[in-house]
Amino acid sequence: MTVIRTKRFTLRPIEKADAPRFAVLCNNREIARHTARIPHPYTRQDAELFVDQLMAARIKGDEHAFAVCRDSEIIACAGALQTGEHIWEIGYWVGADYRGDGVASEIADAIAQFAISEMAAASVTAGYFIDNPVSGRVLEKIGFHNTGETVMITSLGREQPVSSYRLELDVADFSGSRDVVIET
Repeated sequence: MTVIRTKRFTLRPIEKADAPRFAVLCNNREIARHTARIPHPYTRQDAELFVDQLMAARIKGDEHAFAVCRDSEIIACAGALQTGEHIWEIGYWVGADYRGDGVASEIADAIAQFAISEMAAASVTAGYFIDNPVSGRVLEKIGFHNTGETVMITSLGREQPVSSYRLELDVADFSGSRDVVIET
C-alpha cells in the first residue's frame, strides 16, 4: 500500500475503520457545499458507503484516496481519480477545524506528485466550484492554471448542478515540494 509523507502529514490508504471519523468531519455544510460527492447531512451510513466505494476503486486501480493524518488523527482526505488514459484528476477536502493553515496546499501538492510519479499521469486536472475561489487559489499556488473551461457538476450537498472551473497542471514544469516522500 502506498503511503505519502509530507512535511506535516501522512497520507495513507483509506480503511474501513476510518468511516466513523469521516462521518464526523464530513457532516459539515461547507464541506458538502464545496464537494461533489458529499451529501448533507452526512451520516455514518454515508461514510461507510464512501469508504467501501473508495476501497473498491483502489483495488480496481482507477481511484486512489488517502486519509490525511496529523499525529495519527484524520484531518482531511485527498485523492486522484483516473478520468482518461494517463489523465488523473485530483481532489481534496479539509476538516473545518484544520483550515487556514496550508493543509490543502500541502496535500494537493502531494497528490499531484503521486499522480505523476506513481500513476504515470501525462495530465493532472482539478476543478473547483465558482463560488469557492479559495480552492482555486490553493490549486494555482501549486502550479495549476485555469483552462478557461466551465462545466456543470452535481453537488450532492447542494442537491443541484453547480458551475465549476477546470484547471490543469503543466506536468513537464511541475517540481512539487521536496518534502514529499512516496513509499510504495
